Amino acid sequence: MRKWFILLGLLLLSCQSKPEYLPVIDRALNDENFSHYVNFRFYPKDRDALPIGVFDSGTGGLTVLEALLSSRLLDSEDYIYLGDQANMPYGNYPSEDKTDFLRELVVKDALFLLEKKVKIIVVACNTATAYGLGDIRTLLEESRSGIKAIGVIDAGVTAALNQLDKNENAAIGVLATVGTIASGGYENALMNAAKEQGYRGTLRVISQGSMGFAEAVDGEPDFIDPEATAPRSLYRGPSQDHPEFRIDTDLLDAYRFDFYENHMLYDGSAQTPEHLQLNAPQNYARYHLLSLVEKLRRSDTPLELRCLILGCTHYPYQTQTIAAMLKELRDYKKDGEYVYRHLIAEDVVIIDPAIETAREVYTTLLKDKQLSTRLAPSRVAFYISVPVEDSLTAGRLDYPGRFSYEYKYGRNPGEFVNDVEIVPFSRKNTDEETRARISSLPRVGRLLSF
Repeated sequence: MRKWFILLGLLLLSCQSKPEYLPVIDRALNDENFSHYVNFRFYPKDRDALPIGVFDSGTGGLTVLEALLSSRLLDSEDYIYLGDQANMPYGNYPSEDKTDFLRELVVKDALFLLEKKVKIIVVACNTATAYGLGDIRTLLEESRSGIKAIGVIDAGVTAALNQLDKNENAAIGVLATVGTIASGGYENALMNAAKEQGYRGTLRVISQGSMGFAEAVDGEPDFIDPEATAPRSLYRGPSQDHPEFRIDTDLLDAYRFDFYENHMLYDGSAQTPEHLQLNAPQNYARYHLLSLVEKLRRSDTPLELRCLILGCTHYPYQTQTIAAMLKELRDYKKDGEYVYRHLIAEDVVIIDPAIETAREVYTTLLKDKQLSTRLAPSRVAFYISVPVEDSLTAGRLDYPGRFSYEYKYGRNPGEFVNDVEIVPFSRKNTDEETRARISSLPRVGRLLSF
């Protein structure tokens, strides 16, 4: 009788469905012929000497890498950085109903780092964290490797709440990609963390999906063109007639856009411009910051903005613009009255989640006894994705080295088309503006010499 019970139990176990997860995870774990297959049986058990893996949808994540390199607690660690430039911006995939394809891209990024043998994965992209961190953790759990993955959203939430007294009424602003905001990642994480920490005041989260901001920082031609001198037909950013991201000409004196050297494209005169198009990262920053503050002003019970989370790794490049504009808006008057002063704290704290992420990486490695014991300066291997050049290239590209918008967001999960290759950073695959931006990061700029 006991034998029959055992057999019945085994039969029931065999009938249970396997946990559902992305096909890319299944193939990466089980299909030795898959281009991203990782054999975890041969993964090093002693991992303290292995590098830290960091990835982002482009070069924005280099701000996170800069924070890691700047941490004295991690100053002997090595790193591998991947910028998935060919497939960026990640923030547009959800709005194009391609969330599953985005999740697949995020897992592939992690698999590239795992193929290189890293001891921890840092998801230095807010959109990737919001949509794909759970998938990466599923992959790692199924691999039984013990490798951890850390995302930037929880780090940003922790840093913001640390600025507030548990009894105060306050607003926290979040500037992030459209995809990150649509996921509810920051708002949910902030409210849940506040509840867990016993926050007793009223907390309001004001979010702005900053369409085109990250793309402008990375020079995406659909959103910015340094060579343009007049409004463009290919432009996809905010405009006077955009159905969702409208430039309000009644607020032009509050935006204080930079009209210098075609940073703003328009017809007519600077005094009465028409067909306005943003054409510089600083103008995207100004547009979206004022849009966020206007949301706060129009809310039912507006609270004072105490913290502003830069919820995309590309945005810290415009921290100076954002900080300056917060002060400008506090001093902005219309008809002799301050319009925004009651909404903006005198000392708004701008949160860059990268710094808190570095602390979490250190704490995790310390707990797992995987901190490097080397006594040598950090080394970094830099990688970037580029479109594959083959017979199909003409149908994929509409700009040198860039996928067309239609091709990029027309792909589907599970197709596993090898249309991207990952290569070291070089002058060939980065433009002059990107190189100048990278050089503004002291440690990254010194290590990444072109």
